[in-house]
Amino acid sequence: MIYCLTSFDVLPKIAMGRLHTLELENFKSYKGNQIVGPFKQFTAIIGPNGSGKSNLMDAMCFVLGEKASNLRVKKLHDLIHGAPVGKAVANRCHVTMNYEDDDGNMRAFTRLVTGSGSEYRVDNKTVTPQQYGHALEEINVFMKAKNFLVYQGQVEQVAMKNPRELTQMFEEISRSCEFQADYDRLKAELAKAEEEAAFNLNKRRGIALEKREAKLEKDEAEKYQMLKEELESKQRQVYLLQLFYAEKMADETTNDWKRKKEIVAELTGNKSECDAAVTAKQHEHKKVLKEVHKLENKTSAKEKEVMTQKPRYVAAKQGVVHVKAKLEMANKAHSNAQRAAESHETNVVTLKQQLKDVEQKKQECEAKLATESQELAMQLSDAQVNEYYGLKGEATKRCGVIDMELNKLLQEQETEKNNLQFEQRRLAHANDRVKNKEQEIERMSRQGEQLAENIVSQNNLIDDEKKNLQNLEVQVRESKERLEKVTTELNNVSRQLSEAHGDTAESERNRKRNETIENLKRIFPDRVYGRLVDLCQPSHRRFQIAITKVLAKNMMSIVCDTDETARESIIYLKEQRLAPETFLPLSVLDVHPIKEKLRELTEPRGVKLVFDVIQCNNPVARKALQFACGNALVCETPEDAKYLAYGSASDRYKAVALDGTLFERSGIISGGGQELRQRAKKWDENAIRKLKENRVKLQDELQQLHRTRKKELDVEMKRNQLIHLENRLKNTRNEHTKITTQTLKKLEQDLETLNSELSLIQPRIDEIEQRMAERVVQIEKLQHKRNVITDEVFHEFCQRINIKDIRQYEQREMRFHEEMQDQLKKFDNELDRLRNELDYLKSEDKRLKEKQEAERVKRLTKEIEGLKKKEEEEHMTLKKLEAELEQMKMAIVSKKALVEDSDAEINVLKKAAQQAAREVAAAEKTAAALEQTILRRRHQRHSLLHQCKMNGIKLPLLQGSLADIEIDDTIPSSTTGASVSVSDSQQLSHEQMDREAQIQVDYRLLPVSLREYDNDEEVKKALDKLNKEVSDSQAKISRISAPNLKAKERMEIVKEKEAETTEECELARKKARKIRLLFEKVKTDRYHRFHECFEPVSQKIDDIYKKLSRNESAQAFLGEENMEEPYLEGIAYNCVAPGKRFRPMDNLSGGEKTVAALALLFAIHARSPSPFFILDEVDAALDNTNIGKVANFICERARVDMQLIVISLKEEFYNKADAIIGIYPHPSSYTVSGMLTLDLTPYKQPQSDSYIE
Repeated sequence: MIYCLTSFDVLPKIAMGRLHTLELENFKSYKGNQIVGPFKQFTAIIGPNGSGKSNLMDAMCFVLGEKASNLRVKKLHDLIHGAPVGKAVANRCHVTMNYEDDDGNMRAFTRLVTGSGSEYRVDNKTVTPQQYGHALEEINVFMKAKNFLVYQGQVEQVAMKNPRELTQMFEEISRSCEFQADYDRLKAELAKAEEEAAFNLNKRRGIALEKREAKLEKDEAEKYQMLKEELESKQRQVYLLQLFYAEKMADETTNDWKRKKEIVAELTGNKSECDAAVTAKQHEHKKVLKEVHKLENKTSAKEKEVMTQKPRYVAAKQGVVHVKAKLEMANKAHSNAQRAAESHETNVVTLKQQLKDVEQKKQECEAKLATESQELAMQLSDAQVNEYYGLKGEATKRCGVIDMELNKLLQEQETEKNNLQFEQRRLAHANDRVKNKEQEIERMSRQGEQLAENIVSQNNLIDDEKKNLQNLEVQVRESKERLEKVTTELNNVSRQLSEAHGDTAESERNRKRNETIENLKRIFPDRVYGRLVDLCQPSHRRFQIAITKVLAKNMMSIVCDTDETARESIIYLKEQRLAPETFLPLSVLDVHPIKEKLRELTEPRGVKLVFDVIQCNNPVARKALQFACGNALVCETPEDAKYLAYGSASDRYKAVALDGTLFERSGIISGGGQELRQRAKKWDENAIRKLKENRVKLQDELQQLHRTRKKELDVEMKRNQLIHLENRLKNTRNEHTKITTQTLKKLEQDLETLNSELSLIQPRIDEIEQRMAERVVQIEKLQHKRNVITDEVFHEFCQRINIKDIRQYEQREMRFHEEMQDQLKKFDNELDRLRNELDYLKSEDKRLKEKQEAERVKRLTKEIEGLKKKEEEEHMTLKKLEAELEQMKMAIVSKKALVEDSDAEINVLKKAAQQAAREVAAAEKTAAALEQTILRRRHQRHSLLHQCKMNGIKLPLLQGSLADIEIDDTIPSSTTGASVSVSDSQQLSHEQMDREAQIQVDYRLLPVSLREYDNDEEVKKALDKLNKEVSDSQAKISRISAPNLKAKERMEIVKEKEAETTEECELARKKARKIRLLFEKVKTDRYHRFHECFEPVSQKIDDIYKKLSRNESAQAFLGEENMEEPYLEGIAYNCVAPGKRFRPMDNLSGGEKTVAALALLFAIHARSPSPFFILDEVDAALDNTNIGKVANFICERARVDMQLIVISLKEEFYNKADAIIGIYPHPSSYTVSGMLTLDLTPYKQPQSDSYIE
């Protein structure tokens, strides 16, 4: 990307001075008088940590008026060199800033520390701190705004400021915070003044209303008398109408009562018959139940017998299986023994035949050799043979010594040969025995491996069986525990129902209502949730009446999801001709939010939101519950509820007391009567209904658990089976252990012994063969000597018979004899071997082993027959017991069916009896009601006559007088003729009733049209009409009341109050208007001052951020959260780094945050630039790339419009400065700073005004 910047085109040069030099005398670590500078346009201050760089920064701040608390000292005296360590070099110090304006004029700003105070001088003239500050402001240096300085770490703080902190920073920079105190004060005064004006206006309106009331008093007095006369006439007609129909209805009701008494007698007889039938059927039902109980007891006993018999059967069965396994192994052993015996006999026969064949072959060989010997002997004549033997004797004499040695060697050689053959036979026999032992070891190893595999498989089988047994035991144990728990819970539920009288049958109406809601929940699943009373419950019983009062008609309402579901449900109710219901669709309920402040009320004590004392069982119903409760409050007493409802003029709440007294915000008060207490019992009925449902569930679970207990027999069978498997495993392990530890070990020891013997035989053979080979050499030497002598003796004889030498003849003869001897010897050896093997086989008795195994098989077969017989007997016994148990169960089922039928018949009879009882009760109730009606009518007549006498109403009488009416204080008087209770009517004596019966009223003054009504409805309408006219007249009279003779005086007083109030109202209005004008002025001034600072900064920051980032894609923007009064809320500052997406400031890297903060600081400085700008280690969080960008930006600004003084530790930054001031520490017990100044301008390379990145 190519980016070009021409600084002179972007930032125009501003006419402004610069900081020339800084003079320090004994300030902090700078001892004596030291001059810092001159400062260039871009000066860098460097030095190691602790050298005094920050002290130089403190000196600049000090001379510019900074407080001691911001200079890292507790008091000004500590600024003197050596003072912090108690070694002050002087009693004063000072710092002088030499400032040079654009015209080259110098100004000196000096601040001194003298004693515990400070002194300010401008151009060596002592001035006040205010004058000093004004002088600095003249050169555009504002200490409060700190527009010339960025402290160490301030860059990071600016980057991490939140919107409110940014607003506070802009207020301090713009000095709009100076108006904050006046703003807050005037705002509070304005609110108070407007409140007073509103109060006076309301007071003025009240006096105007009082004036109108005074005027009305005069007008009403004139109407009073006329209305009073009209009222008396209408009251007379009211009493005549009531008396006429009271007498008429009393006569008609008496006739109806007599007829109803006859019906009651008839129904009572019918009820007695039904009760007798129910009693008889119940007696029969109890008899059948006793039989069922007896059968169940017998069944339980039989089940115990079955459970006892099953382990016996299982044990017998396991015994058969065990013996079968033994028999199978015995059969295998017998078969093996039988095969071994047959093989042994076959081997004996074979060996005998082989022995016979070898003997025959030997005889044949001997005959053949004799014939061949005769043939060889006939080739020489007798003379030649005699000559041969003579020569042979002579040769023997001459070779006597040699023959003796040769015979000796030959005998030794023959002996060695026999020994060699013996050892070779031993070697062959040993090899055979080793091979047999190896085969036997291999066979035993395979048998051991097979047994090991059997052990593993048996272990796995046992583990599986143990797991199954454990699971079964856990099920049985859990069933037992659950059985005890369920039994306890069932007893508790039954006890609770008994205590709450919950076993009484629910009323027909409640039953139908419950069926209705169940049907709706079934037809509209997950849409109809239930009645509100069922979906929630009071957190405590004492809140029941209060909650019932607040919920009112919504208590029995049905909660559903939408209004569509409600409409469908209403259609269903109409189709089924069911009672109307109220629905609360959650989707359309307008629910007011809960006022959280009501939960914080502490007066009166114990006040709570009704919504908070209700536990909602279904979270879905919370909205409906909140709709029904609203923000109503529940209190301990009616007095507390009244206080919450009407105690405060500004805050009125709907409140209810624990006794049901409800205070509405509108002023309506209603109490909690008997009807409310009756309705509150719905909560208990709901709990009872849930207890009944729980009891049914527990009873079902109890039956299921009783069935599960029968698995105990399976557990016992599993245990026996597991014991058998463990015994088999034990036997297998013993056999495996015997093979691996005894048999194999013994066979290996035998094999080792044989191998050791075998290892000894071969060396012997080798030794014998070596001796024989050496002896053969000796024999050949002696034979050669003998042959030489023999050839001399037989020389002539050999020539005559034409042979080379006599040995040719003798070798042929001797070879024949040797071969003959060899063949015969082979036959002898084979005969010896066969005879030995036959003797060995005859010594073994294989048939004995076969007979033993056969006896064992016979014994096990007999044993298994007995066990099978026992198993069959146990099985038959078990089947018999199970059959008997099944018969008993079938009998129980049959009896229970009879019980159920009997229950059904009893229920039918009970329903008939209940119906008869209801009819009797209804008839008696009707008769009692008629009797009460008669008494009520008579009492009504008495009450009406009494009221006429008490109220002075003159009635036209045909007979008797109102003087006969006794005045009784206990009789309530009512101008409306309301009904009276039976207890009141009983207060009238028979004598008084007879006396009043003699009074006859003349009804001729009653219009004929009013005497012709046939029913109570028409009479009631006529009476309501007359009563309305009376009420209207009474209302008119009550509204007018008695004339007020002082109405005129009251009018004058009201007029005086009105004038006084009007004046107060006008004064308050003027005061509020005046304060509002002042407030608006302060508000405007604060806004303008803030906006004059914020607006240029927000306009410049994006351009400065682009220049700092060296990329046009970089973006930075400031936004006010409150456009009208930005200082009341936050300021949003966001930056988009080059080549990256928008991210919050917190998610930017450290370098990106530093660049963004520098952009904001440079933008603020650009709004009100100071002649110099001091930056303390702003490059701390920058990487090399960003350091270069910031350094280039500072260089460009330094060349255009700003003198920059930077404290830096990074060479990449300060190597671009025009001058470097180096701070270094002198060796001392405490820090003493020295300084060096280097002008870099001669060493700087010429730079272009643009660069390419």
